[in-house]
Amino acid sequence: MATPLIRFGAFRLDPQARELFENGERVDLPLSTIECLIHLIRHRDRPVGRDELASAVWGRVDVSEVSLSHAIVRLRRRLGDDGNAQRVIRTVPRLGYRWVMPDTVEEPAGETPAVAADAVAVAAPPARGGLAIAVFIVGATVALAFAVFAWRMHERTPDTAPPPANSALVLPVRVDAGAEWAWLRLGLMDLVATELRRGGLATTPSETVVAQVQARGEDGVDLPAAWRVTPHVAHEHAQWHVRLDVHGATRDLAIDARAADPLRATRDATDELLIKLGRTPPADDGDDDALAAATLRQRAHAALLANQFDVARRLVEQAAPGLQASPEIALIRAKLAFYSGDYEGSRRQATELFAQLPPGADAGLRARVANTLASAHFRLARLDDAERVYADAIRIAQDAHEPDVLAHAYLGRGGVASQRVRLEAAAADFGRARTLFEAGNDPLGVAAIDLNLAINAMQRGQPATALPLLERVRTRLRALAAVDALAATEVTIVEAQLVLLDHDGALATSAAFVAPDNENGNPRRRWQFTFARAAALAGSGRLDEADLLLARLRDASDPDADAIARALAESLSGEIALARGEPARAAEYAAGALTPVLAAFNREQYVQAWCARIRALQRAGAVADAAAEIERLRAQVLAPGDGAMADPGAEVLLALAGAEQAEAERRPELALQHYADAMARATARAVPEELVRVGAPYVRALVAAGRVDEAASVHGRIAAWADRDLRAAWSAALVYHALGQAAAVDASLARARALAGQRSIAALETAVR
Repeated sequence: MATPLIRFGAFRLDPQARELFENGERVDLPLSTIECLIHLIRHRDRPVGRDELASAVWGRVDVSEVSLSHAIVRLRRRLGDDGNAQRVIRTVPRLGYRWVMPDTVEEPAGETPAVAADAVAVAAPPARGGLAIAVFIVGATVALAFAVFAWRMHERTPDTAPPPANSALVLPVRVDAGAEWAWLRLGLMDLVATELRRGGLATTPSETVVAQVQARGEDGVDLPAAWRVTPHVAHEHAQWHVRLDVHGATRDLAIDARAADPLRATRDATDELLIKLGRTPPADDGDDDALAAATLRQRAHAALLANQFDVARRLVEQAAPGLQASPEIALIRAKLAFYSGDYEGSRRQATELFAQLPPGADAGLRARVANTLASAHFRLARLDDAERVYADAIRIAQDAHEPDVLAHAYLGRGGVASQRVRLEAAAADFGRARTLFEAGNDPLGVAAIDLNLAINAMQRGQPATALPLLERVRTRLRALAAVDALAATEVTIVEAQLVLLDHDGALATSAAFVAPDNENGNPRRRWQFTFARAAALAGSGRLDEADLLLARLRDASDPDADAIARALAESLSGEIALARGEPARAAEYAAGALTPVLAAFNREQYVQAWCARIRALQRAGAVADAAAEIERLRAQVLAPGDGAMADPGAEVLLALAGAEQAEAERRPELALQHYADAMARATARAVPEELVRVGAPYVRALVAAGRVDEAASVHGRIAAWADRDLRAAWSAALVYHALGQAAAVDASLARARALAGQRSIAALETAVR
């Protein structure tokens, strides 16, 4: 049932959407203030204590009295009340506050009239990536119903939904001035976009526009917006002339402004545009020092948008010492380090900057710094720190009413929850971020959310659901020319293809991963690509090529910065050694993968590496050691902790390890019991890789026990993949040999030989002779 709406006076409150309307127009208030309003109204039958209100709104009671008082003052002011009249909110001495407005009524949500088209929601309540290392673009507990609702809403929402009526898109500036002013092309573009956004227009992020311009040219930009702004700037007669050509669905506008400084002229033109659109221009920030700082900030930001990291670095280094010491420039330095793959350097710089910004400083800046710091923590697998700082960024951005910063903070916190297999909390934050990105006309942000929802589906054991969504995201990101996000998406597609046993597809997707032009200026990304390509090669039996890539990763990657990629490489090397029949080497490789950083960042891959080590010990004859490892693994799998969901995929692997251990201990009946348990778990999840991983050795054990009918039944569950997966083809050959069907044995053996590549099938050849 929908949450009832609440009416009082000229106001209508939607508690579920966290929206307040006055006479049908949405009222802009920080989310914390809306939460205060909701809690006071819902408990209007009694006074609400300050601690209770702080806990309900901020999740803790140690919120400063100033924050709580400001929220109440803001509410009173917006509702036409004050501390003297107290007609709406009454102060209860030594206790707290009480809602006292008469005629406050609830009504069913379905009776609410339609909201005006330009009423944009400020959302109420950014994974493991593909193959464990496709990291989110960054980078609350709710009921399952919310996650399902959010997913279904996405499925039935077309990609070509009309833009919000108050949305704008700003193209790069056409500059008629000397070469030394070329930076104005992107610098003034971002200035116009920022000012329009501050004036209340949902303006597409500049980096999204720039990426598509680079890929398609200005005429090829195809992004939704109600207003399309093309700026021009020229230096004429010692003055700067700025013109904004604005195209809308029903009318066009032309704005002109002149000033001695290009930034001043641009701000004047943007102010006039906002006024003509019925918006209030933002307050000016002022003096010559502020203008100089803004000039440097815009030039550096322009270089960042164009992926010209060296240019941005030189601009900052050549600036006056006073400007170099400004917090905005310090943030640019931290972002430069981050985008260049120096996550530890970014963390140090952002930590120092955040400590230098007192709580009373520019809240929007503090929130952006917090997001950068949290993102660095995330990439360094410091998940506790990332979660804590993302929570700080959310709180600060809410109070500062910075929806774009808030969206990225929710995306990042959702990523942390996803890494920890807290999938419902992750889906909730992704839903909050998506609402904000859509309201802000940010298609790249929306695509990032869909990427993370697909990763979430992979974690739930739903690769067949994830893959079509990933392919749609890839199409959108290619159109947006979003290189970094596209890389993460394609790596995740490879993972989905591998678990769906589409080895040819994984090879095709990863074919360009190790090309020299795919490094994107970030060595961290290079090794993610390398590992993904090696996994695709190994899945197709091309073991030498996979080994070569993994050796390159080991030799050239950084032991600290690339610790996750190196751990994954050790795990895959262990699997390859097992496929070659080298259990001792496999056990060593797998042991090298069992690092704390992999355990923190990718629990599923950690469990897989541990199971590979157990299997290697079993095959090497170290049966007692393998048994001890299983008990240690069982203790971790069955007690995930930290609020995480139970991991059904890990439980499948654990049941399979128990079956193979019983076989190694020569206890065939117990082994068959464990195999049956593992197969039941795999069947419930219906993930092809898990079905074949369990089914093939189960068939072998049943044939060895003379239970041919049961073996044929189990093989039937994996037979669909016998033409593309070596293990399923092997299973078919064993079953047909047990049934005495020689022609079918020959056909299955031929398929196994074709699929084997460099994997040994000598045991199969012996078994069916």
